[in-house]
Amino acid sequence: MLQKLFRFAIIIVLMLLIPIGWYQGVTTWGLKLKGILILTGGSLFSLGLCYKLLGSWDLIPDWIPLIGGLDDSFAWIMMLVGGVMMGGGFMLG
Repeated sequence: MLQKLFRFAIIIVLMLLIPIGWYQGVTTWGLKLKGILILTGGSLFSLGLCYKLLGSWDLIPDWIPLIGGLDDSFAWIMMLVGGVMMGGGFMLG
């Protein structure tokens, strides 16, 4: 039980720190389009992955009709879009 709570706390902290790190990276480093795409894509992918690593915890319970699986789908979409954005950033050369 304590190990599950510790894992949950670490993932929540990561989910809070990723957008802060993104903002600091974009404003401090003065990035061009390539850097912003890579950093934003990495942040989106990481947020989606962190949400999926929470395991059985759901923002919207799965038993609710029509919208029960939305949060899981949204996490997968964030990971997909993040991966595409990172790939596009790397391909810009």
